[in-house]
Order: sequence, then structure tokens, then C-alpha cells
Amino acid sequence: MKPTFNQAMWRAGLVAAILLLPVSGESGSVVPRDGWLEELTGFVVAQQGAALVNGESTRFEIYLDQLHVVRHAYENGDQERTYAAMNRFMDMLESRDGGISAKVADAIWDYCYQVTPPALHDVKRHKQWWDKTVNWDEFFWGDG
Repeated sequence: MKPTFNQAMWRAGLVAAILLLPVSGESGSVVPRDGWLEELTGFVVAQQGAALVNGESTRFEIYLDQLHVVRHAYENGDQERTYAAMNRFMDMLESRDGGISAKVADAIWDYCYQVTPPALHDVKRHKQWWDKTVNWDEFFWGDG
């Protein structure tokens, strides 16, 4: 017997859902986005190098140490600890720990948003931060 249109659509949806499931074996786990943590760490190291060239005495090692905490939790598959550690990293950027300049903290903050999987940090914080720090009239219209 030929399946009805609804049966065929249901089967196609089921196949698509199965193909999109995480392969890690743990329910609720995050499908890893390969390289995101290396990209973020590399960006922090690049900012550290630029600060050294400019003669700034910023303590970037505290940020690299925190990313090490993130890496440990992430590599152990602990999504809750990874989320908490990433949000601590964002706290550090917000409070400019280690004497980091606002320009560098903002650049790292923006890059963090670009590369970090949304399930591993509080994405709402980025919008709240932008609303707090960006003069939208100046951004869009150039009014000072």
C-alpha cells in the first residue's frame, strides 16, 4: 500500500530529526563546534601581543587562566561548568580585570559572541551590554 502524503511527510520529518541529533551519546549535550575555544584563546593572545607592542601593562594571563578553566570543563563534557566558566570570563571583561582597556575588552567581548556556541554562554548579556554601552543614535546616524 502506498503511504499517504501525511505519512510520507511524517517519515521525512522523523528521518531529518534523527540525522540532526547530537552524536555524542549524552542527552542534552552540546554538539561541539570544533575550534571555537582555540579561536577565542588565540584572539586573547593576539590582543596580549598588541598590548605588549603598545607598552600596555595589562595582565592577560588571568584571562588565559580562565579560558583554561573553560577548556577543562568543556573537554570533560560538563556543559554547566563550561557555561559558568564562560560567564565568569565575560564578568572579567565587563569589570576590566587586570587593567584591560575598554577597547580591548570590547573587542574580546564581541569576538566571544561570534565564536562561542550560544548554549555555552549567556547570549542575552551581549544584547544588554550593547544596549548599555553603545550610543545607538551615533552608531546609526553619526550624531554625537
